[in-house]
Amino acid sequence: MHDFDWSRVLGRSVRWVGLLAVFAIVWGSTAALADDDPSVRRVVVFGDSQAQGVAGGLQRVLIDDPRYKVINRTHPGAALVHSENEWLVPVQSFVDKDKADVAVVMFGANDRLDMREDGKYLHFRTDEWRAAYTKRADRILTALTGAHLKIIWCGNPIARSPTYSADMTYINDIFSEEVSHFGGQFLPLWTVVANNQGQFIAYGPDRSGVTERLRNDDGIHFTAAGYELVAERVISVLPQLQANGR
Repeated sequence: MHDFDWSRVLGRSVRWVGLLAVFAIVWGSTAALADDDPSVRRVVVFGDSQAQGVAGGLQRVLIDDPRYKVINRTHPGAALVHSENEWLVPVQSFVDKDKADVAVVMFGANDRLDMREDGKYLHFRTDEWRAAYTKRADRILTALTGAHLKIIWCGNPIARSPTYSADMTYINDIFSEEVSHFGGQFLPLWTVVANNQGQFIAYGPDRSGVTERLRNDDGIHFTAAGYELVAERVISVLPQLQANGR
């Protein structure tokens, strides 16, 4: 019976640990170089669950495109009618500590609610509510422009519910007006998935032209395939922003 040579096993283990350490150093250095590479455009996404879907769509569509790096800073459930911890803090924390070239923003899906402002209870769609809501959008835009980020603010899409859709039109109008004041790009997504009459549909052609489900059961959110169509719409605006120096 031969004695087991533990020294050989230990030697192999040490070599593997060394290789892993080298790999970690190389990987970390490559990631750092990618972040510092001026040819790579950093795109950060802020917003609610719709924005989260857009961020995922952008990451999937751009996975093989070395020109872009997508950073997800979304907060599912976020609403401008809620505490600023949900909508302003993620933006301010990012611009204070990190950097990007473009900010993609999407809010509104959860904002069809009354809210409190300065101790007052404001009812949705009143003039007072609109003024307070506008100020909150402006605080986001001020933080982003102050950090010299180019802005793409995505409008909310048509929904299955006519009432919900009407409310999204109302909110989109606020965003569109304010974004233009700050020199950003408001990107309508109303008919990104719709029929020839601009009406809501749940099924349609995906990026490859294959018909599949593009909207979720709630009639508001998109499926993964739907968010990839939205991502393509966002990506189509990026060269224009760069060319115009916006």
